[in-house]
Amino acid sequence: MSLKHIRQLPQDIIGQIAAGEVVERPAAAIKELVENSMDAGATAITVEIRDGGLTSFRVVDNGSGIHPGDIRLAFERHATSKISAAEDLYNVKTLGFRGEALASIAAVSKLTCTTRTKDAEFGLSVQNNGGVITEIKEAACPEGTAFTIKELFYNAPVRRKFLKKPSTETGYISDLMMRFILSHPQISFRYIADGKTVYFSAGDGKLESAVMSIYGLQALGKLRRISGRMNGLLLEGFVGIGELARGNRTHQTYILNGRMIKSNLLTASLEEACRQQVMIGRFPICILHLTMPFESVDVNVHPNKWEVRFQNEFAIREAVATLIREALQEKTTLDRAAKLFDETVKPVSSVTVTPAAQIAVSKPEPLAKNIQSSANNKPDSTFGNTVVHSAKPVIPQISHTEPTGKTIHTLPLTSSAAPVQPVLRSTPDAVMVPKRDTIPVSQLPLVPTSAPSVAPAVIEKATPSVKPVPSYIEEEVQQISEEKVDAAFSQLPVRMIGVVFNTYIILECNDRMLLCDQHAVHERLLFEQMLKACEGDAASQGLLAPALITLAHKEYEVFLEEQHALKAAGFEAEDFGDRTVQLRAVPMVLGSAKSIDAFRDALDDLADGRLLSDQKRTERIIQMACKHAIKGGEKLPEEGLFELVRRMITDNVTPTCPHGRPLIVEVTHRELDKRFRRIQN
Repeated sequence: MSLKHIRQLPQDIIGQIAAGEVVERPAAAIKELVENSMDAGATAITVEIRDGGLTSFRVVDNGSGIHPGDIRLAFERHATSKISAAEDLYNVKTLGFRGEALASIAAVSKLTCTTRTKDAEFGLSVQNNGGVITEIKEAACPEGTAFTIKELFYNAPVRRKFLKKPSTETGYISDLMMRFILSHPQISFRYIADGKTVYFSAGDGKLESAVMSIYGLQALGKLRRISGRMNGLLLEGFVGIGELARGNRTHQTYILNGRMIKSNLLTASLEEACRQQVMIGRFPICILHLTMPFESVDVNVHPNKWEVRFQNEFAIREAVATLIREALQEKTTLDRAAKLFDETVKPVSSVTVTPAAQIAVSKPEPLAKNIQSSANNKPDSTFGNTVVHSAKPVIPQISHTEPTGKTIHTLPLTSSAAPVQPVLRSTPDAVMVPKRDTIPVSQLPLVPTSAPSVAPAVIEKATPSVKPVPSYIEEEVQQISEEKVDAAFSQLPVRMIGVVFNTYIILECNDRMLLCDQHAVHERLLFEQMLKACEGDAASQGLLAPALITLAHKEYEVFLEEQHALKAAGFEAEDFGDRTVQLRAVPMVLGSAKSIDAFRDALDDLADGRLLSDQKRTERIIQMACKHAIKGGEKLPEEGLFELVRRMITDNVTPTCPHGRPLIVEVTHRELDKRFRRIQN
């Protein structure tokens, strides 16, 4: 191998290498130009693209413009007005600071820049082709800067062939503009794709307005507001859970000190806080603005400036997770009930309730006044629909039978006059519950352990007693069931021994003992049944009322382009205009409850360049089969156990559940003999 000498690369190659780090696609170039506009103090920014930015794109702002004396230097590598010393890298307050974005974009495109400062009488127009300035001339233009980029990567065909089709590149740009609008609600953004306005934000400084321009009014009403301060971090924004959760993390937006970032740390914190409020396989959406000292975060990690490093990652993770968790915690039913019943209620002496209540007690104001007032003999009166008696408070000894057949008896009553915690029922469904700080509702006894003497006349009706089934009838039913099971099992090559832990069915088959997991068997059977129902073209189930779905522009573009694929998958939808789709039918196996989620998942798959294969549908069927299968520990009658075993054998199912767990564990006669030392080898 011959010795090769080191040499300096030409400037055009250096520019293309640098562009490969900063300008990966049109969306990356637009990001750099828009961030420069925001650093220039722009309050209105317009982005216009053609063919996904592959043909051309334009960024116009009303910022401070570029000084005429700096126009040439602006296109040089590592030329910037944002920082001047190494120490500034530890306190970066602007979005751009590296001074290489404009030079990198110009190196791989045909760029035109027009700019004018506030005090200038006229502006300048600069033409830069492939990193070389070919023309500078005076031009009439408004205050601010406008960049027009044509034929991106025209001189780097290798880079250009790795770009996606125009609709996909448009989706990337739409996603970027969505995040810009959410990250800077004080700036009015207008985004135009192929001559059509896609997004327009008011720029009124309200995050709610920005969210509404992206997700619509309906989604805004379902988002949860997040606001709090902890560990030196100020957190503001919205989180969407429940039906707003999505099948991927595309709609998680994080803004740190006005800078859009991607952070696995923040994603983990968000999902940790929402873990019990979002279904498995779904991800919450969020728009979170984080504000913290500039010196506690390092933004100089990668040229694209998406990644950052936190000085104290543990404190940030704890703060984000805690603040989100606290904001998502809703007051429990007991909390709401306690507030209802904190209001003062006019005192009454005692109450006779309807038969469903089975008891009559005194109405408290406090408890001491209750005992005193019920001792006075006053005429009967009415309280709503409830008859109020002047008799002393009475709480009879009662018993009732639960649906399980178990009879519960109350404690015997005594004649002591200890204070009681009474309950008032005006109707069978209206309950007056005492304050939570007195005694938890879940710990209230059916009757107190002691009470004044009983007045039987107040009890209107006793609970009817339930006669037990005669033993001879139970024995006959059991005998008939056993005969049916034995007759059915005689047709199979196995013999059922029993079931242990209400989970594992024990079978005998020739010289083997089989242990079957009842949940895994049922899950496999349901999965096969649902999968068979979905074979071939997906059958659709019409919705009773068509669902109107507001999509992000990236999703909307995918829908317009891939309607045939969606229809083949079982979705029937039509364009309703203004990024809204009317969904009329969904795949039958999905049902209507998850129709919108399934439709969005399909769009996400298509947006990522994946075909609508059977994978997503199979995963959803697996989830449904697991959810509806009998659970381990759930007691089944012998007929049910037999039916599981019979179908498992006759259908010759795959010996694993859809998740890959085994249905059967086998132990041979010989293995048992060896375990009990009946044989030596």
